[in-house]
This record gives sequence, C-alpha cells and structure tokens, in this order.
Amino acid sequence: MSDRPTYETAIVGGLVVDPASIRRTDVGINGGLIAAHEPSIEPSEAQRVIDASGCYVLPGAIDPHFHPQYGDNLETGSIAAAYGGITTLVAFVYAYPGLGLGQAVDEFLEGDGSRSTLDFAIHLGVVNPAETVEQIPDSATRGVRSFKFFLAYRKRGMMIDDDQFMRAMELVAQTGGITMVHAENGLAIDYLENKLISEGKTGVEFFEPSRPKRLEYEAVFRAIQLAAVADCPLYLVHQTTAEGAELVARARAEGQFVIGETCPQYLLWTNEDLVRYGPVGVLAPPYRTVADQERLWEALAAREISTIGSDHAPHDKRELGNVFSVPVGTAQVETMLPLIFDHGVGGGRITIQRLVATMCENPARAFGIYPRKGSLHIGSDADVVIIDPNLRDEIHAEGLHSSLRYPSIYERWQTLGRPIHTLQRGRDVLVNGALELDSGDGLYLEAGEPLQTI
Repeated sequence: MSDRPTYETAIVGGLVVDPASIRRTDVGINGGLIAAHEPSIEPSEAQRVIDASGCYVLPGAIDPHFHPQYGDNLETGSIAAAYGGITTLVAFVYAYPGLGLGQAVDEFLEGDGSRSTLDFAIHLGVVNPAETVEQIPDSATRGVRSFKFFLAYRKRGMMIDDDQFMRAMELVAQTGGITMVHAENGLAIDYLENKLISEGKTGVEFFEPSRPKRLEYEAVFRAIQLAAVADCPLYLVHQTTAEGAELVARARAEGQFVIGETCPQYLLWTNEDLVRYGPVGVLAPPYRTVADQERLWEALAAREISTIGSDHAPHDKRELGNVFSVPVGTAQVETMLPLIFDHGVGGGRITIQRLVATMCENPARAFGIYPRKGSLHIGSDADVVIIDPNLRDEIHAEGLHSSLRYPSIYERWQTLGRPIHTLQRGRDVLVNGALELDSGDGLYLEAGEPLQTI
C-alpha cells in the first residue's frame, strides 16, 4: 500500500462558495485541476496544505471587460489584475483600419498575449465594420466567439450602422458566438457634444449632459430588438442606468438570450462625484445618479444583471482642458474584487454566492470558457481565490500596479475583505500580497459557445 499523498495541494478549513451554496469543505487539487471536495483532508494526504480557516474559498475571479491597448497592455495589466485577486481576463483586441480580424488576433497572440501573467480569452472589437464584418466566421477558427460593436463614436469611424449591425449579428450567430454592444446613440451624442463645444461649455460638468441617460437606454432598447430579429445572443457592456437594467430584465424574462454587465465605477460613483473630482475620472458612458446605482445593485441581486466587468482602460490624462478631448477610462481591474466584496457583500447589497455568480461563473458562461473556468467543479481548472473577510486595506495610487499611477478614483477608500491567496491551474499567483507568477505564464483560452447566465 502506497503512502504517497493523495493530493498535490489541499485547501482546508475554508468556506467554499458557489452561486447556490456556502459549504465547509476541503478542496483537493491534482494536475492543475480540482480533484475532490471532502469534509476533511488530513495534512498527510497532501504534498502541501493551504490553511483557509476563517476565509471564503471562491472560484478564480474573471474580468470579462479588460482593455490592453491603452495605458496598460496585457503584460502589465495582467499583473495589476493578479494583485487584485483576478485569475482570468477576457481582453479586447481591436482590428483597426488596415488590419483584418484574424490578423489582429494572430499578432496579439504572438506579441502582447504571449507575455500575460494570467490566463486569458479574447473579444474582437470590430471598429472598422464596413471592411471587416464579413471576416467574422474566419475569426471563430482562432477561438474567438465574442465580437464587440459600437453604436457610438462615429467621429472615430467606429460606429456601426443598423444594416451592418444586422448582418454582423447574423454572422456571429452562425459561428455560435455572442454580440457585444457599446450602446449609446452616437449620432445624437455627436450633435450634443458639438453644440456644447460651440457654446464654450467644455468643463467637466457638461460631460454627462452630452451623453444623457435617454441616449443610452434608447440604444440598449434598439440593440435588444435587433438581436431578437437576428436571433443572436447579446451582451450589453457597462450598463449605467436604471432604465437599461429594466430593459435587460424584461428581455430575459421573455426568454431572449441577453446578458447585462455593469461595472464597479457605476455602482460606486455618481456624476456629482465626477464634477467634484475633475476630468481625470471621465468615463463613457458617464456616471449617473444614486437612484441608478441602487437599481443596478438590485438588478445584480435579482439575476437581471449578470456580470461585473472592470472596463479597465487607464489613459495618460495630463492634458485636462476641454473635457471632450480627455481620453475616457480609468484603472479599475486591481480594485474591482475588493470593492465589490466590501460594498456589495459587506454592504448587504448582494450575497457572497451572488458575487461568485457575477464575477466567476457568469463571465465564464457568457464567453464559452465554463466549466473550465469560473467554477470549483471536479475537473475544472484549479483557479481559486481565498478572501479573508476581516482584513482591512486602503487604496492608494502608489500601492497599485497599473503602469499609470495617477490617483485612483477610489483614492484613500478603505475596504474590508481582501484576497490573500490565489491559484491559477493549481499554481500560486498571489500569496499574502506577493506575486508568484511571471510574465508569460498565462495561457490563451479558446472560447466555446456562450451559455445563458444564472
């Protein structure tokens, strides 16, 4: 009889959380995969033991909305994500004019993608739709199933017209994929922006009036109707409004394959905060109101909004004159999980089980990497995040790991609850604040077909 340990790693003493339950159970890991859930694993049964007593044990957190083409590329951004307790990223690759969709994927995988610390999948941003829509089927052969389109940004040449959008969704559906949409009425926004500039109204207080709520949820409504006609799964990124959440909830109740996402910044900041803080915090769509925040939290708890993404897009914002010339986007990936745990779970707005659904399982389901990622099922990748709910932390720019260290919009915010140990395929990622993996340790995840979220 062999006395070899049964498991390479055992996580013991913790509360294991999935979307339906919290259980006091131990987790065994072998070969980078979840191998067992046992009432108790003795120290002699494992080559190493991770003591999670007093902590929550969650599937590895996934950021489904990560931009590696601005202040952080995937190499540096994945490091920031890892320090925030994230174990998987779904990164946007944009096929800018002159670049085919497949070529954009190939070049990314050979370049920045080869240097990721974390495992990652890819969304393709179709920002030159007139030239590239017909290339969608070819992209699916490279493991890409999610394609993002913009109903805004005509000035940048990124906006897709409704007829092109219908054709694109037909092709996405044929490939077994999912259409992602930045839903704002771009033509009306351009009109309002030009009008405000002509009137000399270029301060930060005029940014939200240039992109009012009605122009967002009009586009949300339009995208939902067009997706229904095309019979294509739809993913609505960065929802900011109560009305948009209602539209998503109604479509889902009627059986349409629609997934709504929101972001921590829209749950925690309002436009009044932006006006006080200044243009360095500008985002698009804009921040809204306390009432919108409360409805978004309710929608998350009620399974109407399904996912939380960071929309991590830090920019160099040293030129802060005309607000309409300020690049939109902020650093979010490193602070996302602690903030949602504190303000969501700790604040009583969502349960810890719902956090697992929105930040672990549902992103994996939406983008075709479930159950390999997003769960602690036996046979899933051993991606794990252990959170100590009693540890306090304070957010400071100098303590963050984005390549752009301007003050966070959460500067000096205190959080209760912090990831203390994360694993990727059974390997240590973050241990008591120290990063254990190197650039290039991440794997590219080819996506399967999307699954409806829970």
